[in-house]
Amino acid sequence: MTGSRPGPVEALRRVAGRSLALLLSRAEFATLELTEARSRLMRWLLFALVSAAVLQLALLAIAAALTAALWDRFGALTLVVLALLFAAAGGIVLARLRREIAAAPPLLSETLTELGKDRDAVFGTPPPERATEEPREARRQREDGS
Repeated sequence: MTGSRPGPVEALRRVAGRSLALLLSRAEFATLELTEARSRLMRWLLFALVSAAVLQLALLAIAAALTAALWDRFGALTLVVLALLFAAAGGIVLARLRREIAAAPPLLSETLTELGKDRDAVFGTPPPERATEEPREARRQREDGS
């Protein structure tokens, strides 16, 4: 028993070492996923800010032209109507942004999926039942007051 089979301590040490290596590889995967998400977010924010600035300038020019053209006939009513239109457009965009944020997948979802597969491979058990998305949707509707 001295040379052919490793003892329980050595077997436990090998299992712990391999488990640690597996966790480290998953941590590297999570780091990569977070780096990609950060790069995407920064690019999206830059595009959003530039497009918002350009669109704001265009809307300002259109509003000034409409106000100048319609001032003699409608006076300040032109400004009120334009303000209401801009407020409605802003509300629509804000509502869409909130929907998209609520529908976004959780951060590190791919990493969690891979860790679940690792657990299944190691322990041979199916993943536990997860709660459906309905409670989150119900909570969001309750918070929105709808």
